[in-house]
Amino acid sequence: MHRFSLTPRHCLRTSCLFVLLATVAAHGQQSGVPNQELIPGVPPATPVTGPLPGVNSFPIGLTPLAGRPYVFELEYRDPAHMMPEDLQVVDSLKPELAKEASLLTYDLRSPGWQYHQIMCPAFPDYLFLSFTHGPDPNGSSRFVAALERNGPRVRIVSRYSHGMLPFDSSWNRPATREVFNRIIRQERGDMPIGQAPNWLVIGMCYAELSGNHVQVLTVHPRPDATLDLLRLGANRPQLEIDSDRSADVTFSDASQPGKTTLWRLHFDRHGEITSAEHSNERQAPKIALKP
Repeated sequence: MHRFSLTPRHCLRTSCLFVLLATVAAHGQQSGVPNQELIPGVPPATPVTGPLPGVNSFPIGLTPLAGRPYVFELEYRDPAHMMPEDLQVVDSLKPELAKEASLLTYDLRSPGWQYHQIMCPAFPDYLFLSFTHGPDPNGSSRFVAALERNGPRVRIVSRYSHGMLPFDSSWNRPATREVFNRIIRQERGDMPIGQAPNWLVIGMCYAELSGNHVQVLTVHPRPDATLDLLRLGANRPQLEIDSDRSADVTFSDASQPGKTTLWRLHFDRHGEITSAEHSNERQAPKIALKP
């Protein structure tokens, strides 16, 4: 089975530019072979010439490191900073939101509920809201809701329920994948994720929908921070495409001190997610190098 990888690079101080690398295709061009599609239906990789909408890159203060690693992160907005049209969507869908929440034993009429908007530019037809309730920082109850901007539907993914974790983790629950795939089908049809220049954002949106806020490690500048990635137990974000047009999206999350979470999301040839892997790596205090 043939496979090639695409890897984003951070290029500017305040914006993210992605250069998509297709090693096999480039080798064919250098050797005089006519430029053909490496995988049928997947166009040759081309560089993205503008910043990735909605994704900020900034340094995080983990030490001791040779340089401060940079992360990608989706923007969060509290209700006071949401756009008026987004607040209108929330207001119009309040009855449906309350009904869907009640099916999961969440009573939105009780005091203490708070929410913020997750800015997910990969899905412009949906509004993502993260709800928390309870005295502890993570919320004794926590869920994420996806609201249709131009329709009546509200879809909910539960993370915590009254202080108790569900039996299955939300990031690998079939119900979470089904909610996400419904959104995928509505927004992108059956297009393979290999044709999506914003594949990393799609993966980050899945993590956020499952209730996991992620800060995705990148490298800035290259190659000085290579050992820092090793020190953090991290990998650069990658898109690995198989010959059947299925693909894996992988990235490393550094949102929690002392550990790095490695994500691997598998998408079938229709662009729908079929499995998710999630593992934690302890961040080593030192790296021992042979002389």
